[in-house]
Amino acid sequence: MRRAVLLTGHFPVQKRRGSLHWLSEGLRAKGLHVTHATLGYSWLSVLRGDKRLTVLDERPRQGLHRLGPGHDALFHYSPLHPFSIGRVAADRWLRPLGGQFVAWWMPRLRQVLEGADLIVVESGPQVLLAPAIRAAAPNARLIYRVNDDLRLMRLPLWLAEAETAVQHAFDRISTASPELARRFAHTRVTLDGMGVPRPPLARPRPHPFPPRARIEAVCAGTTQIDLPALVRIARAQPHWRLHVLGRLSGRAGRARALPANLILHGEQDFDRTIGHVAHADLGLAPYRDVPGIDYQRWSSNRMLLYRHFGLPILGPDRLCHPDLPAIIGYCDPQVWTRCETMPRRPEAVPDWSELTDRILNDGSGQRGRAPAKDPIPVAPACA
Repeated sequence: MRRAVLLTGHFPVQKRRGSLHWLSEGLRAKGLHVTHATLGYSWLSVLRGDKRLTVLDERPRQGLHRLGPGHDALFHYSPLHPFSIGRVAADRWLRPLGGQFVAWWMPRLRQVLEGADLIVVESGPQVLLAPAIRAAAPNARLIYRVNDDLRLMRLPLWLAEAETAVQHAFDRISTASPELARRFAHTRVTLDGMGVPRPPLARPRPHPFPPRARIEAVCAGTTQIDLPALVRIARAQPHWRLHVLGRLSGRAGRARALPANLILHGEQDFDRTIGHVAHADLGLAPYRDVPGIDYQRWSSNRMLLYRHFGLPILGPDRLCHPDLPAIIGYCDPQVWTRCETMPRRPEAVPDWSELTDRILNDGSGQRGRAPAKDPIPVAPACA
């Protein structure tokens, strides 16, 4: 059986599903054995009450263990991990943590890397391991899946600099965002779009809004969220009801008196999230309005769900693009009217299986020369 290893900051079983969860599912459907390695947590994460741990119902299990046929999980708390304390100069003093992070993890990864045919590293601290992974698994295809801009992930700036330095250890850089693609000088950068799980989305789900407000607006995720922007929207439109699904820091909901029509639901499972999006009138994309956030117009899972169901989308003007007419910027002179009157226009968003195929094969929409290694052979789905 062909073997794939995914290195990510996400856990293999959690309430919110990211792109590598769907990639894992797709690879296993193609007959590959998948080891899902979760990195970027240390005992400091526990002491600081890392909000990422709230996606789990219980503490993660350490070590390598079997989740199901052809599906393993690897997790450890490292002694420390790369993190930012919010000051660039001070963060640079902590740069040696990167080398220690790599040295601590590689002995624990070596077992699953040996014999791997495909290794996918998602953007995050795990990118630091690329040269060591290349040396440990010289025959594997090594792909860097850039789903996020490290400069906007509350990580130290030196980690983004290291990302540039190690990029040539990878056979290929894969991303959904042309903006992120332009940051790399690699000879092989492919634009491989995100997707949605189309068959599950076709199932009917119960109405979650009894009784309905005039406008039911849903924010299906809290990554890089601008909560003050949501407060302003809620106060400007008291006849709307805004639903926020996802984890927030403990201080976020207590820092100020929130409007009664702004409802924080906390982390929700996939089915409940889809029920809210499917029956909503408006999709909210309140990303922090900072330079570089425009990559989310192509990489945002929540925005892809909104587009699948045909919702108008409200967010920062930086997200607007001629090819995405459903996005309405905050500064649009007709912003409230457009949000309330724009008709639903469902889009034919690709299924996640298309990303699986592109990761396994050559991809398209690429720039640069062809990859050095052949596509990964796969077994029939029924094998």
